[in-house]
Amino acid sequence: MGFVRRNAFPLTAAALLLVAGGSFAATRGAQEAALTDQEQRMEELLARRAGLEEAQVQREREVSGEVLGADHARLDADEELIDQVLDTALTWESHAEYVDARSAMMTVYGLDEDSPFMTVFLPEPTVNVDAEGAEYALIDLLGLDSRVNDFRTELLSVRGTEYSYLILVEVRSSSDDGQASAHGVSTVLLTTDGDGGVSNVEGYASTSRVRSSGPE
Repeated sequence: MGFVRRNAFPLTAAALLLVAGGSFAATRGAQEAALTDQEQRMEELLARRAGLEEAQVQREREVSGEVLGADHARLDADEELIDQVLDTALTWESHAEYVDARSAMMTVYGLDEDSPFMTVFLPEPTVNVDAEGAEYALIDLLGLDSRVNDFRTELLSVRGTEYSYLILVEVRSSSDDGQASAHGVSTVLLTTDGDGGVSNVEGYASTSRVRSSGPE
């Protein structure tokens, strides 16, 4: 009995600690479970939103196609073609890839070097030459790159086998060291022909370019 009296407080404190610890663990577990449930719910909502937005874009395309008398299979084929054109012209990571992009746009898609699209998006690259004749490409010196983040097309007209599109394309450029970046939405007007080719391409630089210094 004396032991119980002498150790009543420590024993009681230990019991309280055990109860409190169990309660804390249960509360912490409930909080973590609730947080996990919220995260899952958020992911579901975001996925649903993305699906609704995609469905809305598809409905807009269908309505536009019906009004203009477009063929849906042709619209899908042109979407893939537009993706290829934009990727060829606006996605590169080095001077060599930039030069290849210029060459491809002129030889594959028939653009003139002084055409609006080439002068806006793919002008002649700057190359510095030192006293000994060694060449240093500015793109490589600065570690610049470019990529297409996303694009959206709108059918403007159907004239026989020619389909004309307005394209809003989001382009992001950055330096390899992550110290500078720029992005914006540019406008491209593109016409496809009945043979799965491109008959005309025009480009207009972004009017809302955003530049930043420091890591993104």
